[in-house]
Amino acid sequence: MNQPLFVFYEIDGLPVPPPSQDFSYLIAKSPDQVLAAVQKAQQEAQSLVFIVNETECYRLFKLMEARAAREKCPPYSWVVVTENMDAFLQGPHIPGGLLDVVSKHQLVSDFPNLFTKFKALMRDSRFPELSRIGSQTLKKLNEILLKLTAERDPKNLLVGTLSEAVQLLNAQGGTLLVVNEEEGELVFKYQVQDNGENKIVLNETSHLVQENSVCGYVVLTGKTMNLSFAENNRNFSQPMVNRQIDHQQESPMVSLISIPLKDSRGDCRAVLQLCNKLSEGKVISFDEDDESILRSFATQAAICLESSDIYIEVQKLFEGFVRASITAIESRDPSTGGHSERVASMSVALARATTEVSTGLYRSVKFKEQEIKELEYAALLHDFGKIGIREEVLVKSKKLYGYQLSAIQERLKTFKAAAKIQFLEKVIKEGASKRQKLEKEYNQQVEQLDRCWNLILSANEPNILHKENEKLLDQIRDEKLPLPDGSAITLLNDEEYLALSVTQGSLTELERLEIESHVRHTYQFLKMIPWTRDFRGLTEIAYCHHEKLDGSGYPRGLTNHEIPLQSKIMTIADIFDALTAADRWYKEAVPVEKALEILAQEVKEGKIDPVLFEIFKERRIYTASVISSLGKVA
Repeated sequence: MNQPLFVFYEIDGLPVPPPSQDFSYLIAKSPDQVLAAVQKAQQEAQSLVFIVNETECYRLFKLMEARAAREKCPPYSWVVVTENMDAFLQGPHIPGGLLDVVSKHQLVSDFPNLFTKFKALMRDSRFPELSRIGSQTLKKLNEILLKLTAERDPKNLLVGTLSEAVQLLNAQGGTLLVVNEEEGELVFKYQVQDNGENKIVLNETSHLVQENSVCGYVVLTGKTMNLSFAENNRNFSQPMVNRQIDHQQESPMVSLISIPLKDSRGDCRAVLQLCNKLSEGKVISFDEDDESILRSFATQAAICLESSDIYIEVQKLFEGFVRASITAIESRDPSTGGHSERVASMSVALARATTEVSTGLYRSVKFKEQEIKELEYAALLHDFGKIGIREEVLVKSKKLYGYQLSAIQERLKTFKAAAKIQFLEKVIKEGASKRQKLEKEYNQQVEQLDRCWNLILSANEPNILHKENEKLLDQIRDEKLPLPDGSAITLLNDEEYLALSVTQGSLTELERLEIESHVRHTYQFLKMIPWTRDFRGLTEIAYCHHEKLDGSGYPRGLTNHEIPLQSKIMTIADIFDALTAADRWYKEAVPVEKALEILAQEVKEGKIDPVLFEIFKERRIYTASVISSLGKVA
């Protein structure tokens, strides 16, 4: 049988998916078009899946019954779209061959996973398995699927899968063995076991997948094994239970059912084993109905496991990208090496501490793990926009660039040479008797030029420029010195004078604005990335890390209520690390006590959050490990 043909009976605005190569479908708008679809499926040896509204389900079911009574029909099943699944499943008109019941929202928002699930249910010509399942069981299966789909933690998902299966079939216990490929061989990587004592244990294991166990046989053959160990039911052609690998428990094993959990590619991801079905206080064997229910459950569980693996792969991809981004940032600006990771580490610690607060303004704030991970990524990437800043500005450690200082030095040499030429010309013109006086004047000129040079070297340091030095710089700028050709120029041009006149730090106003533009570059870069829903706020968090509560921050001048709480957290961590970092050649590290005083002054001026700062100080967040939790997958 070829791939199934999905038939959307388009009544009352039933949503249909976009075109896809993964499955084929038709849209039928009348009974005649439905019958045409049946004819097409018959000719192409396809099974049929009708996707229909609840209101049209019964009428269409009767149409197919009449068609099947007249002539041969291809196998067909039903997916019913309804907003009240419970009422439908308890109603009198449940069609035979019901495959699933979904809402419009599920159909629209999760097409790929739903159709993977539908196709998996029909694999190996077993569909419709759900035709033998009662409405209450079908309802329970849907509830389980919703619960497992919502679980993001892979270990919790494994434990939950086993727990739900044991309850679903009322088994005494069970085991879930996860299959992994290592060095070209299949091994059982994890073992989750419920030995009937209401306690589920997850352990790592490393057994090769071989046919010397029931679970190994199930993986290698893809078959479901339903074994009964009653005296008269022994079948010695079946695989034997391996006490090291298969399910074990203290009470006698009467029955054991083992089923593969296959993903959308048909690969076995795990084996589920359930032991000893309980019925009215007795232990009995698992019957065909149990097999059908378990196949449906296994299909859903396998899809959830596959989705969980995909989610982890996406996490690893993001983390690899973040690591590469940090490397790119630090290669442009080595002086800030480790800054992003330290800010991330302190931000995460402060967010966790805020979550633990039970009184005060933020007592109701409870960050989820995904929100903390989002904050960590935002902090790690908050300076990525520096990629867009000119490197000479980014690493500028003095007020003048190297080429500017060299140009001044060359002018100085020229002025000294011009002074010496003037001195020698005057000696020739005025005679040797005046040489001593002329030489004294020449030496005074050279000494004055040397004093200018020393002042320039002093002013070039990124320290505070004192008023007396400002005046001397003004004199140097205004004084014109003669050249050998008779012309005259100043020792400093306007651009050099402007740079040396910076009162604190090494950047001119234009350069400072260029550095500040890294925030916009970060935003422009991050907003281009198709973040998952878990990280939808990441871009805005990073964008606001230089905003201040009083509106004096940049780039947008936001005020208190416009700034995300995560950004306020990151701001404190960013300022503290910028002050205390010992790896920046253009400034000395500020002691912790002094840095806390500076932050306290920022609080007093209404610039940073006072409550967050108190938590930061009291909980000593600044001592948080500089090793980020990046790379650890929950």
